[in-house]
Order: sequence, then C-alpha cells, then structure tokens
Amino acid sequence: MTDIDVPQVADRKVAAMVRAEVEGRWPNGVSDLDEVVRYGLVPFGKMMGPWLVVRSALAVGGDVTTVLPAAVALECIQVGAMMHDDIIDSDAQRRGKPAAHTVFGQPMAIVGGDGLFFHGFAALAECREAGASADSVTRALTVLSQAGLRIGSAAVQEIRMSRRICSVTSYLKMIADKSGALLWMACGVGATLGGAEDTQLKAFSQYSDQLGIAYQIRDDLMAYDGTRAGKPNISDVRNGRPTLPVLLAHERAPLERRRRIEQLLADVEAPAAERHGAMAELVHAYDGIEAARMVSHHHVRLAAAALESLPPGPHRDALAELTVPGRLV
Repeated sequence: MTDIDVPQVADRKVAAMVRAEVEGRWPNGVSDLDEVVRYGLVPFGKMMGPWLVVRSALAVGGDVTTVLPAAVALECIQVGAMMHDDIIDSDAQRRGKPAAHTVFGQPMAIVGGDGLFFHGFAALAECREAGASADSVTRALTVLSQAGLRIGSAAVQEIRMSRRICSVTSYLKMIADKSGALLWMACGVGATLGGAEDTQLKAFSQYSDQLGIAYQIRDDLMAYDGTRAGKPNISDVRNGRPTLPVLLAHERAPLERRRRIEQLLADVEAPAAERHGAMAELVHAYDGIEAARMVSHHHVRLAAAALESLPPGPHRDALAELTVPGRLV
C-alpha cells in the first residue's frame, strides 16, 4: 500500500467493506476486460463516492447492507470516468501509478472505462437483492443517470473553455455541474436507497453542489500550492484549462500581465513544465491562491448550512466534517 492508497475520506470500516467487495469481484490475476477494470480500481483512492453513498443512506435511516452494492457501483463509475479523463487530458499518472492508457493502450483503456460503467449499473441493480425496494432502485438509477449526463455536459463545457479566459461565474457554474454532480451522484443514490424524503434529497443536492465546487477549487490549487496529488500538477496548464486560481490572478493583474496569462493558456508550443512555471509565478504574484481558497471556504459554509435540514446525528456530523477546511477542501 502506498500513501496515495490510504483513504483520506472513507473510514476504515467502509473502506474495508468496499475493498472486500472489489477483491471478491475482481481478484488478483483476472484477465481480459476484468484485468483493465481491476487495474483502475486497485490501489484504492480516497473512496469518497462509496463513503458518501453509505453516510447519506445512514443519515436518513437506511442501512449499510442495502447500499453496499451501490457503494461499489459509485467506485466503478467514478473510476471509469477518471480512466477516460486521463485519455482526454493526456495525463500519464493516476493514483500515483501509470494511467491505464499508458499500460494497456488507449483502445483498451476506453473499453475498460466502459466496462467499469456497466459493472457499476449491474452493482446498483444488486441493491434489490440486498433489500432495497424496486422503486428505490429505479429512482436511484435515475439519479445516477441524470448526474452522469450532467457531468458529461460539463466536460463538453470545460473542453470548450480551454485555451482562453472565461468569467469566474461561468467557471463556477461549470464545476458545479462537473464536481458537484459527481458528489450528488453518490449522495443522491445513497439517500434515495436509504428512503430520503424530497426535502432531504434537496438538502443533499445543495450540499453536494456546494461541496463539489469547493472540492474542485481545492483540486485546482494543488497545481500551485505544493500539495502532492496522484496526477501531474502541470496537467491544467498543458491542456490550457483556466482554473480558478488562474482566473482570479487574471482579474487582479495589470493589463500586460493579463495578456501574459492569456498567452500561456493559448500556447501549445512551449514545454508544458515551462508554461506551468511561468503561470505559477503569475498566480502567486497576484494572489490567485489565497483568493481561490477564500472562494472555496465560502462554498463549504453553504454546504454545511444545507445539512441543517437533515436529522441530527453522527452521520450528519460526519458529512458536515467534510466541510471543515483542511479535511477535504
């Protein structure tokens, strides 16, 4: 196990249950499609999706046994999406090891990501046998599918935003649909299977959107604040992605420096590491890091407030803990 493999979100009990499920379904030594699937899943990451599924269900009176297959489903679907993202972004690392497409080739990694999606849908369907009602499984499938489409739409927006400056408002809306929907997929599936009422589902929707925005901003900051991640910190600049620290530095910079930021985003010729170094200097010079961190903290406060509609208890408290700066954001 590497330090990347140590879950930063999932508690040990949830992590152990999901790991056991994954190892049982895709044991070491599997071949063909399952080999690519296992490669994507192991070693495990933070397991934020499975953790949110379980905690959201428990927060509204559900139980672990019923939603455990859904927790596996979320890990499969979110890892499948990452496998495809690494191809789109030409990222050669994921979770501290070579990305799937660098090991198996792009065609196999694409098929592997597709396989993870279908494994996820199959696992969600197993919740019926685990004790969930047919209606709750159907509604959970609707949540999952609609969230996936929302994420896909945001991915298209993000690609179209590349190589240029956009407004901070447009960027925040995009990441709400990108990362917020990713968290809603987990919270919504878990809460639905747990029997949540409409008002509770609305609270989870607001919580996940606001936490997702903050989480994405934290991810943006990793390229500039020295935090070690499982993927290259030059990825955003290499792909011309206008992340929040860059956009806020651009707002604060004088005209000449703003033009330099725009040039760095548009540049496809200079070495990526060189472009990243120049961008990092500008982000630091014009307070992009601290300004982005303040925006992140604003959104986690909104996420925490959304949870007040849920029944008080240890599971709501655990969800609220993710909104504490330094825990996840």
